Amino acid sequence: MSDPTIEPIVIRRAESPADYIACQDAQRRSWGLVDESYVVPVATLVGANLHGGLVLGAFLDDGTAAGLSFAFLGKIDEKLGLYSQLTGVVPEYQGRGLGRRMKQAQFMIAEAEGLACVAWAFDPLQAGNARFNLDTLHATASHYLVDMYGPRTDDLNAGIPTDRLIAVWEPKQLTRPTLPEHPFGELPLLIDPDGPTAKPIDPSVPIVLLEIPGDLAALRASSPERANRWRLAAREAFESAFRNGYRAVGTVRTGEGQERRQAYVLHRPLADASA
Repeated sequence: MSDPTIEPIVIRRAESPADYIACQDAQRRSWGLVDESYVVPVATLVGANLHGGLVLGAFLDDGTAAGLSFAFLGKIDEKLGLYSQLTGVVPEYQGRGLGRRMKQAQFMIAEAEGLACVAWAFDPLQAGNARFNLDTLHATASHYLVDMYGPRTDDLNAGIPTDRLIAVWEPKQLTRPTLPEHPFGELPLLIDPDGPTAKPIDPSVPIVLLEIPGDLAALRASSPERANRWRLAAREAFESAFRNGYRAVGTVRTGEGQERRQAYVLHRPLADASA
């Protein structure tokens, strides 16, 4: 077996039938897929890649792929952009920054082609994904979709509603609000963690926090019923906040281990708040 710590990896567009097959295999391995209906057909990958979309592979010297990213041309908030259907890294190559590099390659290509944005969906309760998308990639989110895909059988989504936030990256980065030194003690919370239950929102407040579990996987393992209550509370709080003009622009954390807390930073510009 090749050593993933030293093997060179090149991120580039898929160009040949073998490239597309390698990307399919990377999709299976990244998500632990056993249901072939979830695997994007080669014909779809080729068609999108040749007509405004983008299929990127993180290719190794032997032609296999350590990861892939698949996006197609679409409209996001009435603007033409790339909708990134999936980006994944196979387990043995995770933790090396490949996901970030593939997303940044997407952004560079979209900007070079004059597109307004890149958008993608992610589970709002996955704390690591939230930090990566909003804090590392500097995307924002203002759309919440309930059970977007319906029931799924892959390792990450089996048995739970597939609620999703839509992250949007734009070439012109949004100016982010200045936070107080201790956000958890100084900013309003949209979810009471003791329930957890959603709390009423005051649209005159420009910055609020929407807390999520610090470790969803551990919570699902120890208390699936409580994990479901968190999902329902987050669903209600996000939908209410977005209806009132807020946008998720980052995350904050405090504490360590079992005491760790994480929350989305939701911002509503003062001009909107006073309207």
